[in-house]
Amino acid sequence: MSIIHRFNAFAIPASLRGSLCAALLAFTPSLSAQDAATDDFSSPSAIEQRLAAARAEMQALPADADHALRDRLQLLEFACQQHLASLDIANKAKLARDAATLSTTSWRGFAQTPPYSVILLDEVRENLARLAKAKKAGDTQRRIFGADLENARNQLLEHQQSERRFLDATNTGTPEERLAAQRNRITEQVSSRIAAELVARLNLRLEAEQAELDMIQAQSQLAELQLKAISGQVNFSQADLDSVLKRIANERTEALTLLKSNSPATDQSDPLLLWKVEFLNLEKSFWESRFESFNTEDPSIRKQSLTTLAELKKRVDDWIGIARIRLEGGTTAAVDQIDPTSLRNSLQRVEALERLISFSMDDLTGDKRGTPMMDRISSGLVSFWNMELYLAEETEIIDGKKVPTYRSITIGKLMRLACILTVGWLILRFLMRRFDKLASHKLKLSESAAGIIRKAGFISGLALLVIYGMNTVHIPLTVFAFLGGALAIGVGFGTQTLLKNFISGIILIFERPLKVGDSVEIEGVTGTIHSIGIRASIIRHGNGIDTLIPNSTLLENKVTNWNLTDSLLRHSISVGVDYGTPTREVSNALLAIAKEHGQILKNPEPEVRFEDFGDKALVFRLLFWLDTNMVSRDTLGSDLRFMIDKAFAEAGIVIASPQRYIQFDPDNPIRVELASNPLVHT
Repeated sequence: MSIIHRFNAFAIPASLRGSLCAALLAFTPSLSAQDAATDDFSSPSAIEQRLAAARAEMQALPADADHALRDRLQLLEFACQQHLASLDIANKAKLARDAATLSTTSWRGFAQTPPYSVILLDEVRENLARLAKAKKAGDTQRRIFGADLENARNQLLEHQQSERRFLDATNTGTPEERLAAQRNRITEQVSSRIAAELVARLNLRLEAEQAELDMIQAQSQLAELQLKAISGQVNFSQADLDSVLKRIANERTEALTLLKSNSPATDQSDPLLLWKVEFLNLEKSFWESRFESFNTEDPSIRKQSLTTLAELKKRVDDWIGIARIRLEGGTTAAVDQIDPTSLRNSLQRVEALERLISFSMDDLTGDKRGTPMMDRISSGLVSFWNMELYLAEETEIIDGKKVPTYRSITIGKLMRLACILTVGWLILRFLMRRFDKLASHKLKLSESAAGIIRKAGFISGLALLVIYGMNTVHIPLTVFAFLGGALAIGVGFGTQTLLKNFISGIILIFERPLKVGDSVEIEGVTGTIHSIGIRASIIRHGNGIDTLIPNSTLLENKVTNWNLTDSLLRHSISVGVDYGTPTREVSNALLAIAKEHGQILKNPEPEVRFEDFGDKALVFRLLFWLDTNMVSRDTLGSDLRFMIDKAFAEAGIVIASPQRYIQFDPDNPIRVELASNPLVHT
């Protein structure tokens, strides 16, 4: 592109300069339509290279360049950006498809035991309906992308033909005509590149749509498996009905409150709020009728419920029709104030209720129940829940006197305690993660100190949680009385070492002889300190293996810390050369290698020492300093050995190799005999 900038400096008329610049642009490295056929259109790096090339060509254009070419390059840049976005969409769609397929193949049933709630049944049915809509939309979108892809391929062929036609025109006609043909050829060439990007992008979108359809298919299979597992084992309890009615009552109260607060200010009620109140009344009638029909075997009641549901469905269908008309623009002056977004959200909810009514009517018309077993199952579950496991004795003070009382420990209490402990444990983990962020950003604590405080707080919170949970479910602490003696002895022996390491960890944090990130060596273990915990610290080796070392060991034993005062470290490389090699040349070559490497510190300067006259070689040692925060000593040592081998080979310096000399005693020659092989027959 520098040729164009030099070209702009010449005194050439502006009318010709833009055309000539366009002609010169044809000889710059770029992606032609022919190259597009062999280029990698599925690699992000290749697309980014083409995007960078388009931007570079745009920047190289002079101010008076052809506007058509400038517009084409801008479109090319946008096409490359869209191509990258489509590649990301395709990758995400494939990941979602694989995840959905895995979920379907690995599903082994619901976590809860049957009977299942009717609300769960409605959720599965609603999911199936949603997936059916999504599949229909995906099929339509795929057809649209297929048609667009065909058009893009035709455009690519047309631009390629035009490019070849203008290429032939550049060899005939007047100079002005040849320049015009060259300018048009460049424009068509960029258009071909745009079309090639579009073809590749639409191919990716087709792949993404197919992956989404496969994902929908897998999710539909999972929903069908769930529906099959639920069928025949559905229960509609009073608790389910109460939760639904409570939700409806709360929404109705909220809507009425808004109506009362808005009406005096505007002298006109919000039509959507009025509609919502009426809808909630209708939804309440639906759930009550459904509950009555679900929990009875009386044919007359079930028939009456079916009639009621049919009437409700008719009213809901009318609402859906009215809402769709209003969304399409068929509104009146009184309705013009309705927000289309709010109306669309209300329509979605009404449509969901319409599907629920249809499901309920199908259940009533096609339900074939056998002999009810729910009562006996429910009774058995209640008996299991209230099963008494242990009677705990405790003492209460009544009228100033100690009176022994007893509390039963049941399975239900233990399960409630387990739920409290689980929820509390999750909350404690969340709070500790929040504390980590607060400690690093606000309190400016070191990672080691924050780790000790976090773990101590977690253990204290867990102990308080156990006490709170037991008091909540009325389980006295005296249930552990029978373990008192053994527990006290075990705690005494167990906490002896625990307290020793805990105090050692606190000393390590405040004295700071070791910090997270330091490179240390202790008892033959070399690595980097990954964390300093309450009981032990973790040292991570270079191969990724972690070693747990008690904190007391770090204080009581000899520890080598390479980063105690600073991160600078001196390292050395030894090399042996053959006898007879000029020693000064070896020294100069090693110093030149050290200075050439960019990660060896200049101060202190590297030096070379003539180490020894070895048995078979002259031994030299290259000493240098490095910053361990910037580079590993092993990596730097490997780089230097590669450089030494190459530099010595180029300078003719021979690196000594191991040799052995064997000397025979002439006074005692070795006896050599030739013997025939008995296995070989002559």
